[in-house]
Formats: sequence, C-alpha cells, structure tokens
Amino acid sequence: MTGQAKPVLYGMRARVLRPWPVVRRDASRLISGNPEVWEVFVVGDGVPRSRPVRPNMPLVLLYVVAGDIVTRPADRCPPDRNGYMASGAYVVHSSCYEDWIGFFGHSLPIPLHDYMDRRRDAR
Repeated sequence: MTGQAKPVLYGMRARVLRPWPVVRRDASRLISGNPEVWEVFVVGDGVPRSRPVRPNMPLVLLYVVAGDIVTRPADRCPPDRNGYMASGAYVVHSSCYEDWIGFFGHSLPIPLHDYMDRRRDAR
C-alpha cells in the first residue's frame, strides 16, 4: 500500500491559563511548564468535534476527580512519576465558545492536572 492518510482527530481548541510567567521549561509540568505551549486541544469521548487538531499540538482529556471535571495530558505519565496532579493552571475556550458552552454549560476555565511528582522509589 502506498501513502495511507492518517485519520484526522477533532476536538475543542483551548488556551492554557497559568498563574505564573513561564520563562524556561519545567519538566514537572508537562504542558503548563512549557513556555512554547499556549493552546491545547480537548479531545475524548463526547467532546464536540468542532476543529481538526493541528499536528504537534498537545492533547488533553477530560476526566472526573471527586465529582469535578478536570483535564489531563493525553500522554501517559512516565513510570518514574506518581501521576498527574493539579498544577495551578487551567484551560479555557479559545475559538470554540459555543461548543464549550454547549458541552460544559458555562464558560469558566477547567483545571489542568499536568504536574508530575517524582516517585520516591524512582532513580
């Protein structure tokens, strides 16, 4: 077979809101610690398919923690880390306002859990 086309992934475009300026990369915050990342795509089951995902854009998934909806990176957490935790950053609609309102019922930011704490038993 020659040149199979990659499937196009769709999601909602969102901005990353940080409570601090990021001037250099912070490896413990996968998305919010990268000064080059300003937008992400919210993807997953049930998320409106409003925009095609741009190549090399970070993807975040929705999940529920203690009854609240939060986002986390779509990438698996490295095995030397405890998992994704709250980082103090948020994602909010970028150009998908109507889809965001229709899906969440509000225009408020959603917490971004992208902080990775190193495991004590990891070397």
